Amino acid sequence: MSTTIEQLFSQFTSAAQAAQDQQDKWLIIDPVYEHLETLQAAALEQVLPHILTLIETYPELDYGGPGPFGSLIEEHPMAAYTPALLASLERQPSVQVIGWLDRTMGVDEDFQRGDPNPVGAAEFAAVLEKIIVSPRASGDCKQFAQTCLKDLK
Repeated sequence: MSTTIEQLFSQFTSAAQAAQDQQDKWLIIDPVYEHLETLQAAALEQVLPHILTLIETYPELDYGGPGPFGSLIEEHPMAAYTPALLASLERQPSVQVIGWLDRTMGVDEDFQRGDPNPVGAAEFAAVLEKIIVSPRASGDCKQFAQTCLKDLK
């Protein structure tokens, strides 16, 4: 299965490059949806690092909200993915990952869950504050981080 996942993410990386070059988010979103069942059949611990590496490589792409990757991640308990999202933001800020983590903070009425989130609002706020001044973050990312920070307070 890991070969299949590796091959898929190689294809997704090529698709992400094309999406960036052509400024067409569907060039990455559509192929991911086509292979969503394969991704869902794999363990999250196997797939999540690949997802985050892809997003960290192409942080300014729009992968959908929450999109196929977000929908896949959200099928799992928050404890299985929120610490990895926070770590990803530390490595390379992106609007996509901020959005996924923001949904887990309880602010989004459409995303109310009963499972515990090991990443608290204070930890998320601290990372958002770093993103706002980070040279690695795009202008859109900094602006979204400010919006999410205001929503937390």
